[in-house]
Amino acid sequence: MTPPVPPKPKPKKSMFNHYDPERDKRDMIVMLAHKEAVDAGEKRLLVRTVQGELFSYKREEIGFITGGVGAKITTGAGMLFVGTLCWIAVLALFVYMFFIHDATAGEWAGLVFVELLFAAIAWYFMHLGLAEHRARKLRKARGLPKPNLLWHNSWPTKNKDIV
Repeated sequence: MTPPVPPKPKPKKSMFNHYDPERDKRDMIVMLAHKEAVDAGEKRLLVRTVQGELFSYKREEIGFITGGVGAKITTGAGMLFVGTLCWIAVLALFVYMFFIHDATAGEWAGLVFVELLFAAIAWYFMHLGLAEHRARKLRKARGLPKPNLLWHNSWPTKNKDIV
């Protein structure tokens, strides 16, 4: 009679026990395909998806990058909402400027500067929101996973010598 085989001890659950040797193989396959596409003249970026897998995206499939410190707007709808708020501020300031009759030239210059600044910020938010909306539609149509652009180590790379 053979002695029973003791069960393997389960590793402790920790945020550091996520190494998957199969992931390295999958990453190498993606990097080789990425290098072939770049060598063929395509402009592509290597980015990790929200599931943690490496993926080769075209620039228009990514949208906007949400990395950095502080609060983040991560959706196209959020960017469009903030852009709309800025346009409302531009309109309100424009209307307010018609009711000021005793302002000095310096005050007018300041109001015009703030007006133009808000208009530029509104345009920028609208541009980012529309870019994310287009990228989301492209990813959905092509069946691509969502890129993870929140981590500092997942920023897009154009490194051609990665393999």
